[in-house]
Amino acid sequence: MTKDADLQMRKRNMKLFPAYKRISNDYLFYYTIDFLFLTQIKNISPADVVLSSSIKSLFGIFLQIPANIIVEFLGRRNSIILGNILNCIYMVMFMMCGNLFDLALAKFVSSLARSIKDIAEPTLLNASIPPSRYKSNIFAKIDAKGKTGYYIIGALSRMIAGFLFKINGYLPIICSLAVLVIVSIISTFYIEPIKTNKNENRKLYIKQQVKDIGEGFKFIITSERLKALILIAALIGSLLDILLNYQTSLWQEVKVPAHLIAFIAAVISLASAYASKKQQDFHNKFRNKTITIIGLMASITTIIAGIVGLKAEQYSFLLVIIGLSFIIARFAHGMFYTVIDRYFRNFTNKDIDTKIFAVKNLFVNIVSAIAGIMASFLLDKMSTAYCMIIVGTIFTIIYILMEKYMKTRVGLKPEQYSKQERKYDELKIG
Repeated sequence: MTKDADLQMRKRNMKLFPAYKRISNDYLFYYTIDFLFLTQIKNISPADVVLSSSIKSLFGIFLQIPANIIVEFLGRRNSIILGNILNCIYMVMFMMCGNLFDLALAKFVSSLARSIKDIAEPTLLNASIPPSRYKSNIFAKIDAKGKTGYYIIGALSRMIAGFLFKINGYLPIICSLAVLVIVSIISTFYIEPIKTNKNENRKLYIKQQVKDIGEGFKFIITSERLKALILIAALIGSLLDILLNYQTSLWQEVKVPAHLIAFIAAVISLASAYASKKQQDFHNKFRNKTITIIGLMASITTIIAGIVGLKAEQYSFLLVIIGLSFIIARFAHGMFYTVIDRYFRNFTNKDIDTKIFAVKNLFVNIVSAIAGIMASFLLDKMSTAYCMIIVGTIFTIIYILMEKYMKTRVGLKPEQYSKQERKYDELKIG
């Protein structure tokens, strides 16, 4: 790539990424409505809906290596396009599903799309930013700009989706599909940042990629910093995934109408937008305790919402406390998904970044699957309120223990890490 072409690539991708992320970070017109759509329109039980999230995570476990090979073979740009097209297919399958088996097939497509995008998107941005001591801050700023916009647009889309759902349950899903089609078109405007000469023999190329992935995995396994980050990311991500369904289920349990649930969810999701915007201030204040505090915010408020939810149907004023608890949890959600990729891309280059994100996603899916199955089992046996108390308590204990484990491994100054830990750092010290 010539110097001019390289400059054009960096300008294009860095400018396009926030605009793209505003509508592609996740499904619009979908969350909260998806639970209502499946339970009220498709008559699938709440426990099965929670179980379907675990099924998606299970698929994600087996799809990480194939997804990494796809990204390395197709390139970051083409992989993003493919991921978005798969999301369009998922939304069509979601509308057509009639039982848990149909939903599981749809979740397979969604999981493949997410696995590809979770590797390709952050690594495309990472490869598009010029190496410098400020690269981490630039990455976080660009990513946060896009996610802040997404959370704001997401809040508006949830409000609209609530009213559309009242008219016809399929309308919000159709709107979500329309946005995904637009996202697929926008993603074609990226410029591939990493030019590679692929072996003409595809079997040999894939074999080499598998070998490279193996070497990348070995490095990650020997890195105390990455192991700690991967573990805490998986644990926090699992709770946040469970809450996506538990929160809606609790609102249903205390007899809040469907259109009001969507409206409340929209207002609450604005907390994620604020969190994303304030991620740098939050990080500066709490430093190496940032991730643990985010986890405890989510887990403790889950306990509070569960306790209050036991009596909320009799005493309506308690609904305000549930709402405030969910606002704090959504703040933690927005903060977590804004800062976590920043931490993972520190000390990385193009040789290792896709492998790191692939391993992270692999372990996130393993833990999410286990936690989701547990959450589904609990919801089948008891009320959502009791489930939230139990789940919140378990995760609170785990996060406190994790803080002790992470203390000497994450959030240190660059010079405090070993040369092995900074093996792939673009700005290595001597």
